[in-house]
Amino acid sequence: MPQQINLLTPILLAPKRYFSALTLLQAAALMLLAGLAAAFWLQQRERRIEAEHQALMAQYAEQRQQLQVAQAGLPAPQDPTALQQQLQQLEAGNAQRRGLLVSLGRDGTAPVGQRHSDVLALLARSLPDTAWVTEVRYAPGRLEVAGGTLNTAVLRPWLGQVAAHPLLAGKELTALRVDRVGATAGDATPLFDRSGATAPSGLPVWSFRVVSSPVAASAPQGVAR
Repeated sequence: MPQQINLLTPILLAPKRYFSALTLLQAAALMLLAGLAAAFWLQQRERRIEAEHQALMAQYAEQRQQLQVAQAGLPAPQDPTALQQQLQQLEAGNAQRRGLLVSLGRDGTAPVGQRHSDVLALLARSLPDTAWVTEVRYAPGRLEVAGGTLNTAVLRPWLGQVAAHPLLAGKELTALRVDRVGATAGDATPLFDRSGATAPSGLPVWSFRVVSSPVAASAPQGVAR
């Protein structure tokens, strides 16, 4: 009697082999390629790290050499006692300069108009064009000015303007001597002698020195007035 066979019956189908030789071979090949890639990456990374290490070592050696050179150029250590003495000298110099500033009124303690700088500013503003100053000596109540001029006639108004300053209150400026540059001592000329006026063609140079004195005081013997 004929029989019917179902070819799709699972028992008659060929079983699936998940770990066949081909599959294992393919997996082994993939793992080998992945291992080679990882080994190549690790090798390159190691080479890069080694190069960076060598560069850092070279930089360190260079900096160490520079440090040695700098240390060799340092001055020898000094004695603390000598340093202390130098410090004391500097402090003494600073104290002296500080006292000088106080005496000059630059620390702000002296009122405006009573400072040495005010005298210099007054002379600079009022000095005639044909005169110049070579020396200024100032103490409270006393002013001494030396310089030169091309025209002695400009000295009287200038000295009057300077004497009117509050710094010289109660004082007047008198001439100690006016000499023509290049003249002998016997050729000294009084301050306001018209014979000493500047000639337009010759332009002689006259040197003068004036000093403040009390208004009521009489001039010393032999001093030009």
